[in-house]
Amino acid sequence: MMELLPKTLYIDFVAKRHFFAALSALSMAASLALFFIVGPNWSIDFTGGTEVEVHFEESTDIGDVRRAMASMGVGEDAVQAVSGEASTYLVRVQGASGANEAEVARVKSALAAAFGPDWINEFRVDAEVGTRAAVLYNGPAVQGAAIEASLAGLPEVRVQASPEENTFYVRLPGVAEQIRDALTEQMAAKKPVIDRADSVGPKVGGNLREAGLVSLLITMGLLLVYVAIRFDFTFAPGAILCLFHDAILTVGVWVLFRQEFGLPMISAILTLVGYSLNDTIVVYDRIRENLEKYRKADLGKLINDSINQTLSRTIITSGATALALLPFLFLGGQVLNQFAKAMLIGMVFGSYSTIYIASPLMLLLKENQDRLLGLLGVKSAA
Repeated sequence: MMELLPKTLYIDFVAKRHFFAALSALSMAASLALFFIVGPNWSIDFTGGTEVEVHFEESTDIGDVRRAMASMGVGEDAVQAVSGEASTYLVRVQGASGANEAEVARVKSALAAAFGPDWINEFRVDAEVGTRAAVLYNGPAVQGAAIEASLAGLPEVRVQASPEENTFYVRLPGVAEQIRDALTEQMAAKKPVIDRADSVGPKVGGNLREAGLVSLLITMGLLLVYVAIRFDFTFAPGAILCLFHDAILTVGVWVLFRQEFGLPMISAILTLVGYSLNDTIVVYDRIRENLEKYRKADLGKLINDSINQTLSRTIITSGATALALLPFLFLGGQVLNQFAKAMLIGMVFGSYSTIYIASPLMLLLKENQDRLLGLLGVKSAA
């Protein structure tokens, strides 16, 4: 293995375990307090809403965009500049993503004028789809061309076929279209161009948030089983505590600096869990090898030796991973930028926890193995 550090360098990590254990406990408590008291800055992935990315062909200041959006009742913090892109901004409107009542009324009036006031049986706007309404009508089937002709006076309304009898869909202008219209009306000279528009219904957002948290817990549980099978009882708790430690502290930093908490963050945490576990297992493997070679050696010194022997590998691996993430951080756009930041923060905590949490906890469990097994009603193999 390539040695980055001189072989004469020897750090007594185990001696400082009590201080760092207290520091980690306080940090985790603070992170949890931030999460439950302050709360994350949830993205529209989890709350529902609309996100529009717009660029201006003429140089435009963010203040001008915020003033234009104020006419829609959109707050200043909902307009953000896109990093690395000149005159490009994100407009996020949380909550409602569908069409407003005025648009619905216009469509109903046009259909009633063309086919009669009793023609519509049911007009159902699906909040989860965002701007689509399902229309069930009475009487014989009507050709789609006739329906489109009745709505020709509403240029932003689109008719879509439905597999159900006497039913069709109407695509209505929603929040994204309202944002576009406001920018076009008030900033026409700056030549706004909508690059992307995404909408998520509130129920879908809630389901995504729940699924993301459940996936994290399931991953932790499966990894606990894996480590317990690969090593033994005294190794597994330290590895799993590391994973919780790294995830909780990364989330705490995210909440502290009010970074947006969305699907990229969940992806980063799941990736970080795998990265952190790999780092911990490398050290555990060396400890196990040394335990087999030096059965009578002092366990604390043996753990110190193992950490020092793998320290160069940890630094090299972390450095190489960080270099691979830098293009995502600076050139990857909004989504990959969030992912890269979370990974870089988590990698620091991951390397720290392997040294100051996983290994010292293994020492504590080894020293008290007989007592703990006795409490569980299991006799020691010794």
